[in-house]
Amino acid sequence: MLLFFAACVYEKGGPPPTCPEPAAVLTRTDPATGYRVIDAEVDADWVPGRTVPVNVWYPTDDTQGTGARFLDTFVDDHSWVDAGLGDWGGCSRPLVVYSHGSQAWGGNLSPILRHLVDSGWIAAAPDHLENTLIDHVDPVPVGFSRTRTADVIATIDALEALPSGDPLRSLVDTSRVLVIGHSFGGQTAWLMSGPEFDQAALDARCAEGACTDAERAAFVGRVDDPRVNAVLPLDGFAHDDLVATAGWAAADRPILYLSQPDDSAFVDAAAAAPTWVEFGDSCHETFTNSPVQCDSFDKEQGLDLVAAYTSAFAATVQLGIDDPDAAALLDGSTVLDERLTVHLPE
Repeated sequence: MLLFFAACVYEKGGPPPTCPEPAAVLTRTDPATGYRVIDAEVDADWVPGRTVPVNVWYPTDDTQGTGARFLDTFVDDHSWVDAGLGDWGGCSRPLVVYSHGSQAWGGNLSPILRHLVDSGWIAAAPDHLENTLIDHVDPVPVGFSRTRTADVIATIDALEALPSGDPLRSLVDTSRVLVIGHSFGGQTAWLMSGPEFDQAALDARCAEGACTDAERAAFVGRVDDPRVNAVLPLDGFAHDDLVATAGWAAADRPILYLSQPDDSAFVDAAAAAPTWVEFGDSCHETFTNSPVQCDSFDKEQGLDLVAAYTSAFAATVQLGIDDPDAAALLDGSTVLDERLTVHLPE
C-alpha cells in the first residue's frame, strides 16, 4: 500500500493543481527525467572562490531528448538535458542531495535519483571538484572532509536562490532535505547528521602541518544545517580521526546505513542510533551505478534493493508518511533478500 504526502501552492481563488505525490515506491522504476547543471558558490573561508557544478534531476513530460554526459564521459540516456518541466502546477517537492565517493562523480547514483524523482522528489548532486574521476588531488587534504559538507550546503543554497523566472524555483522544497552519500560521500552524509568533531584528534593532525589555520577553524563544533532532516550513508563511515565515539551523541538526524558486511568501524557510531542494513555478499560498488562489477552481487539487483530501502526511508522518516509496507522494510519485518540483515537501534 502506498500512502503519500503532497505539498502544493496555488493562486488564491484558483483551483488546487494536480500535484505529484511523494510516495514510498518500493519497486525501482526506470523513468526518463529532466536534467540540467547549475553552479553552486561555496561559502567557506578555507576554500575561497570555490564554485562547484551541481547535477539536477527533475520531472518531465518529454518523451525524447539528449542524454546527459556526466563529467563529459558517462552517458545517461534516461536523464535528458534541459528537458521541459511539464505542467506541475506550482507544486513543491522535497529535495534529495547525493554526495559521490572519492574519484567518482555526481551522476553515479543516477538510477536511484531518477527513481526518487519519479516517486516525487527533486534530486541534486554536486561534483566535488578536486575529488572526481577526472580531477583529483592526492593525497586528499584534511580539510576536504569539511569542504564536501560545504559543497552539499552550497547545493541546497543554490536551489533555494534560483531566480524568480527559473521554472525550477517553485518546485524545490529545501526545508526537508535528505542527504545520501557513498564511500567518502558516506562520510559526508554522516557528518551532515551533526556529530561533534574530535578537537584533540584534529589538533594533532593539524600540528603536523596537515591543514591550514582556516581549515582547522572549519572543524570547530559540528555541521548543523536545519534544512537537512535525514541522512543515508552508503558503505562509508566518518572515521574516528574526525569524530570520537562521544561525539556521536550530538548527531540528531535520523540515519539509515546500508553497507557491506565487514564494517566493524560502524560500532563507533552506535550513539547515533542508526538503522543498519547489512548487505551480505556485497562489495563497495554494489551501492552505486559504477561500472565496476561485484561478482557476488548482481549490479541491477543491488540497485533494486538500494532503491527500495532509500524510498522507504525517504517517505516514512524524512517526510513522515504512514506506509506499513515501507515501515516493515525498515524494522526488518519484511526482508527482500536472504542476504540482507537489518540491525535496529538498541
